[in-house]
Amino acid sequence: MASLEEELTCSVCRDTFSKAHPLPCGHSFCPTCIREAWSSQGEGKSRFTCPQCQEEHGEVLCDCCPPEEEGRKPPLAVKTCLRCEVSLCALHLQPHLERPAFSTHLLVDPLGDLSQRKCPTHAEILRYYCADDREYVCGDCLLDGGHAQHKVKALRQVEEDLKVILQTLLSKAEEKLKDGGQILKDHECIDSTMADSLMEDIFQVERLGSDLQVQVMKLVGALREITKRERQQVIERVHEDCSKVRGDMSQALSIQYYLASLMAETDPFLLIWAFQSDDTKLLADLDNPLYVPDAVSLDRKHILEDIESKYREFITGTLRCLSELKRELLTSPLTVDTNTAHPLLSISDDLRSVTRVKNRLPYTAHPERFDHWPQVLAAQTFTSGTHYWELEAEGFWDIGVCYRSIGRKGKEGNAFGNNKVSWSLTQQHDRKLAAWHNRRKTRLTYQMTGNRVAVTVDYSAGTITFSEVGPSNNLAHLHTFSTSFTQPVCLGFGLYKAELNSHITIVKV
Repeated sequence: MASLEEELTCSVCRDTFSKAHPLPCGHSFCPTCIREAWSSQGEGKSRFTCPQCQEEHGEVLCDCCPPEEEGRKPPLAVKTCLRCEVSLCALHLQPHLERPAFSTHLLVDPLGDLSQRKCPTHAEILRYYCADDREYVCGDCLLDGGHAQHKVKALRQVEEDLKVILQTLLSKAEEKLKDGGQILKDHECIDSTMADSLMEDIFQVERLGSDLQVQVMKLVGALREITKRERQQVIERVHEDCSKVRGDMSQALSIQYYLASLMAETDPFLLIWAFQSDDTKLLADLDNPLYVPDAVSLDRKHILEDIESKYREFITGTLRCLSELKRELLTSPLTVDTNTAHPLLSISDDLRSVTRVKNRLPYTAHPERFDHWPQVLAAQTFTSGTHYWELEAEGFWDIGVCYRSIGRKGKEGNAFGNNKVSWSLTQQHDRKLAAWHNRRKTRLTYQMTGNRVAVTVDYSAGTITFSEVGPSNNLAHLHTFSTSFTQPVCLGFGLYKAELNSHITIVKV
């Protein structure tokens, strides 16, 4: 058991493995270490070296050359024949390479010791391989009958068969490397694109910060103005009340002076005349009460109502800024795939506008082109995330979200919304709106006032939302589809009735 455990223990990493496949030198290794050792051969080194014994087949002399003469370097063998059990130099190897009689002889790199290539039981060269027992065998092993009914082949045949398999695997590995290189290239492009997108996002966020600061400053200024105005009104009222009180006091002071003058008068005729001529008004003025101002207090309710109004304006402005940022961040690049465009649709040079025309355009045939319905697909597909687009749409149009697998040929079941793989919003010639999916039509009571449509696709949530973009960039909800996406989705446009100037343009948000 100890010997078996040692045999099934890798001599390099010391991990155990299930089956032992010893090298010719007798050492066994796990597949990982064998692959690593074989892949790390030095430059110009054509032979595999055992990682444990570092077996190097040094200079092997030719067995057919005469003994070494003094002062002359002996000829070295370039191959060893396992059938003849001799090592041969280039000269003596020629017969093996030229004569048919030697065509079945197995030639290997020069071996100084053939003991590891001989059967331990019969001491014969191992010339065959038993696939059932996965071991090398000699001719006597076959005569003994121990491998009867087994799949046994000559080593050369096994080598040829394995090289066919290895060539297939090599082609597969090369194809995998090619695919990996393309994937890496695509993702490196994405990395560059994401870096540019990140810089744009940072710019947009900083712009949002500036916009919010403006909104905050407006709010603070408005609140400061409200408080200042209310206090100013109170101060003006206090000044007005004080002025009235001073007026009453001035009148009382004038009466006081007048009465004091009468008291000092020594001529009784003048005294009586003066008093009787003004006694009625004098008594009335003295009886008239002083002006007493009402208690002064700030109208807190009025102030709070004004503050609340300004704060609501602030919230509205802030939400508008956030909504604009959200639309900008969620907007994904979008262009039209010309290979899918029906011949009655004209595509702009920037691939962002589609127009319905009266006469068919000379488009070349393409397996992805719609041949009945005047429809076209966007080039980009999406399998995750939330995406937002704005479109300018006029005339008789159809805006759809569909799987890329939607049918392109023929009339039946290939129009947007008339199958299970698409969802669409349609504006008819009378400007009435309808939502379509799987041949089911949902009439919408809402009628658009403009011509800008927003489409939001949340892939993970499975929602498609259509909205109208108003003059202030506010969104008016039109319709929402709920589903569970199972394939990549893309946008698609359908345009009908050229006389209505039907066209759709992808807007840069």
